[in-house]
Amino acid sequence: MRNFGGSFHYFKGTFSMAKQKRSLLRRFDILFFSSMFIFTVLLVAVTMIINLRLRHFTYDAIQNSLRFYDNRLDIELDQDIMFLVDSCSSDPDIIRLRTTMNRNEEVGCIVRIQNQLLSQVTTHAVIRGFYLYYPDKDIFLPAYSTAGKGTGSVYPYPSFIEELIKSHLKNGSADKELMRNWFFIEDQDCLIRLLRVGGTYVGAWIDLNNLPGFDEFSGNDAIWMITDSSGRVLYADKSLSEEGYEKDYRKDLLLPVEKSLKKPLYATIPGIGKRLVISLRQSFSDYCFTVLLPQGQVFQAFRPFYLLLFLLILWAVIFFIAYSYMGRRIIELPVRSLMAVTENIHEGKLDNKVMPPNDYEETIRITDAFNKLLAEISNLRISIYEEQLQAREFELKSLKNQVAPHFLINCLNTVFMSAQDQSKIEVTNNIITTLSSHLRYTLSDRNIVPLSEELEYLENYILLTQNRFPGTLQFEKETDPTVLDATVFPMILLTLTENSIKTGLIMGEHFLIRVRVSKKIENGETFVCLEHTDSGVGLSEEKLEKYNNILTQPAVSEKGTGIGLYNTAMRLRLIMGPEAVLNFANEKGMGLCVTISFPYKKYEGE
Repeated sequence: MRNFGGSFHYFKGTFSMAKQKRSLLRRFDILFFSSMFIFTVLLVAVTMIINLRLRHFTYDAIQNSLRFYDNRLDIELDQDIMFLVDSCSSDPDIIRLRTTMNRNEEVGCIVRIQNQLLSQVTTHAVIRGFYLYYPDKDIFLPAYSTAGKGTGSVYPYPSFIEELIKSHLKNGSADKELMRNWFFIEDQDCLIRLLRVGGTYVGAWIDLNNLPGFDEFSGNDAIWMITDSSGRVLYADKSLSEEGYEKDYRKDLLLPVEKSLKKPLYATIPGIGKRLVISLRQSFSDYCFTVLLPQGQVFQAFRPFYLLLFLLILWAVIFFIAYSYMGRRIIELPVRSLMAVTENIHEGKLDNKVMPPNDYEETIRITDAFNKLLAEISNLRISIYEEQLQAREFELKSLKNQVAPHFLINCLNTVFMSAQDQSKIEVTNNIITTLSSHLRYTLSDRNIVPLSEELEYLENYILLTQNRFPGTLQFEKETDPTVLDATVFPMILLTLTENSIKTGLIMGEHFLIRVRVSKKIENGETFVCLEHTDSGVGLSEEKLEKYNNILTQPAVSEKGTGIGLYNTAMRLRLIMGPEAVLNFANEKGMGLCVTISFPYKKYEGE
């Protein structure tokens, strides 16, 4: 039974420690939100990876198309340029025109040369025209298609080409850098190629506004451009302005072309918004093809996948919410009921039973088992409490039986010594009356008395001792009247006084006993403090250590001494409770100082 009582207190202590830990519901919430967070992070990570892969996939696809288109242009341009170079080297009319001085012959050569060159220029050709320039005769001979692509409009005479060539030949020869590759003519939207064959300058031009094949490649939503490596736009499709760009793109628009040659890159264009920039360096010039692709077009082909991903996210959110709601209902309702009961257990209330919060079989089983456990704990607690009461009553009676004979022998010895002198009959009678009163006090069945009564009988005992040892014992008392009605057990101070006189008083030598009664307040609770000090020699450090642990070392008594102090410590614990404190110390200038501290409780009788 006692072992079960210890287990019950252990259960209460364990419950108190458990209160400081995280609750089951909080752990459930943490697990739920952690799972939700991990799922969200993974979903976001997967979505970002898919977006990156889609962007790279689109980038690679557009670049491959640009590369294919660039290769096709490069091959066609090489063929046309080689035709022109071969014609300049082998055609007799081109050679003759350079040397003849006959005007009629010149006109005939010009007509035949133009007819031959025009046979290579069609409405679907990349090159829109050829030209020859004889610097010695200052003859500029163009050959070009007169039909615009898809219209019957007349193609304008490229007079700017003649002016450009002449301006570059002022010093007698053209710049080698100019003749290295195709170059762009600003404000004319064309690319020009210039070569020198013998003493003749020949070349061709490309009209970017009528560049065949690129519209079909780029699509309706894409904007295609020709840019240099720095990102400056040389030529832009008319769809740029149609999309909403209102400024002069040649001056104001700068794109990250250099970076977009290696990886997909987004750029925000005023009036148009965010666009994916994809660039490819042209193999026939120093410029780049650049395509601006709408952000939505990148993912247009994957709309079904994104719809499926959205449905997956929606399902996951609904699942997590439903799981959290059902999980908390399954866990929270019974746990809160059990927590309410465990709070009552912690406070010592075992009458409340757990009512099933729902009709689930598992919940009903748990609550039934818990209710049975509460009933058993309540019954066992009552049995243990009754057993403890019986044991404490037995111990108190045993302690009284030990104290009473001990005190009676000392007092009878005092009466005997006083009765030897017939002149002190009155003193002897007074001692006997006082002794009789003490015996009634010490041998009564009362377990508790008011502190004022204990002090009264303490003074009577001092008086008896002073009669026994005249001129030796001196007594001082200092009390706080507000705690004189405190509840104490009989002999709490008498035992200490008796022990001091027995061990410290020597006939003919001055001996002082001082008792001080005070109160102190700790953590809002009032305590009574009793200090009993004598002027003896005190105790050694070893004995002080033993007396301060007297209940764990009951063998501290030597040759019958010390039993009274042990009994006082034991009764202090049984009657005053675990908060009562008994302390032994040597006071400077005095002897042994015994301090007793216990919670204040007003005496209301037994």
